[in-house]
Amino acid sequence: MNGLMEIWTAMGFIRWPLGFSLGAVLALSCWSGIRLLESGVGPGLRTKAWIDAILFWGGFAVIAGVLGTLLGIIMAAQSIEAAGAVHTTLVWGGVKIAMLSSAFGMLILAVAALLWFALQLRWRFLVADLESAR
Repeated sequence: MNGLMEIWTAMGFIRWPLGFSLGAVLALSCWSGIRLLESGVGPGLRTKAWIDAILFWGGFAVIAGVLGTLLGIIMAAQSIEAAGAVHTTLVWGGVKIAMLSSAFGMLILAVAALLWFALQLRWRFLVADLESAR
């Protein structure tokens, strides 16, 4: 658990947009899942819009993660330039820290895409059932 806190802290300020994206994906998934599993509730377009928002926030997480990586690499390059000659392990340590935000953003997108697919499939089944009942 201590290692996760170190990773969270190492991501710097970009961890907040990533954390918000993760929270939005989870909240939208729970809300949409509950709406789709309620009895008597049809597959409304509003529910479809919330399901699509899951994928949006996953994509936003990737963009925020890449931005965090680029800023981290720029900051590492500035530090290396100011220090002069540095050991390669120090350079790659900085690159590793910079890549954490991209990896976390990709992980959020992967979770969002799986949740979006499952909820989208459920929504389409409900639409098909509604149309076949007519």
